[in-house]
Amino acid sequence: MPLRIESPYENLSGRWLRGNMHAHTTCSDGARSPSELVSVYAEMGYDWLCISDHDLVTPAPPDAPEALILLSGNEITANGPHILHVGAEVAVEPSPDRAKVIEEVAKAGGICVLNHPNWEKHFSHWPQDKLEAMPRKYDGIEIFNGIVIRHEGSPLATDRWDRLLSKGVRAWGYANDDTHSDFDLGNGWNRVCCRSRKVEDILVGLKQGRCYASTGVELSSLETVGTRIRIIARNGSLCIPVVDWGVEIGRFPGRAWEFEIEKLIGDRRPSYIRFEIHGDGVASAWTQPIYLSWT
Repeated sequence: MPLRIESPYENLSGRWLRGNMHAHTTCSDGARSPSELVSVYAEMGYDWLCISDHDLVTPAPPDAPEALILLSGNEITANGPHILHVGAEVAVEPSPDRAKVIEEVAKAGGICVLNHPNWEKHFSHWPQDKLEAMPRKYDGIEIFNGIVIRHEGSPLATDRWDRLLSKGVRAWGYANDDTHSDFDLGNGWNRVCCRSRKVEDILVGLKQGRCYASTGVELSSLETVGTRIRIIARNGSLCIPVVDWGVEIGRFPGRAWEFEIEKLIGDRRPSYIRFEIHGDGVASAWTQPIYLSWT
C-alpha cells in the first residue's frame, strides 16, 4: 500500500518569523514592565511576542516598537496545571476542571498550549494520564520551556510529546522562554511561516503547525514535496529522525539533508515522523510531526 503523509511543510510560502509565546511582566510576576519587555525582545531581533501574564490579558504598551508584532494572550494559572492562551481577548476563567478550560479556550479562539509538562521536582506538572485525558482541542504542548532551566524538573518535554503522538493525540511542539527575569530571555523560540506580518497570519501558522521550535539552531529551508523532506540548517550539524515512542532511526551529520520518508523508515509502520537538528551545546531545532498512513 502506498505511503500517505500529512505534512505542515507542504506548499509553504511566505516569510519565517521568530517569536515567543510565553512571557511575563510586572503586571503579574515578571521583572520588567510591558514597555521594557517588548523593547528588549525588539532589540533581540524578534518579529513577534505574546505577553502572557498570569490569569489576565495585559494591554499592549502604547510605546511598543513598530517592528515587533504583539499578540494578546495570558497564562491560565490558578487552580491547576498551566495553560497558555495565545490570541486571547479576555482571560478564560481558571476553573479547576482543566478540560472545561480547554473547551472555553477553543470556543474563544486562538492557540491553546499545555505548558511545561516536566516542570517541578516530580517532573510532572502535567501528569501524563491527565495530558492524555484532556479533550483534543488544544494545539500543542511546550516541548521546551526556558525558565525550567533554573527550576526543578526538565525544560525539555519531547518524551511527553512522543507519548502523546504515539497514542494518536495530534499535538504540535512549541519552545518558549516563559520569561520572568533577564536570565530567561532568548532561550527558546518558534519560527513560523506566515503569509504576512499580520497577527492573524501568525496565529494561523502556529495553529496549522507551519513552524519549528528552537533553542538556537536556525533552518534556512524546511519543506516536504510528496513523500520527501528537505532540511537545510544554518548552524546545525546533526539530524535525527524520530518515530513512535521516541525511537531514533538514524543519526545523520551534515548541514543539509533530503530524505525519501518511505525509504528512511524501511519496514517500520510508524504513525508519525519528526526531525531533531542539533548544533553546538544546547542549540537544537525540532520540526513538527509529519503524520504517516498507508492506504
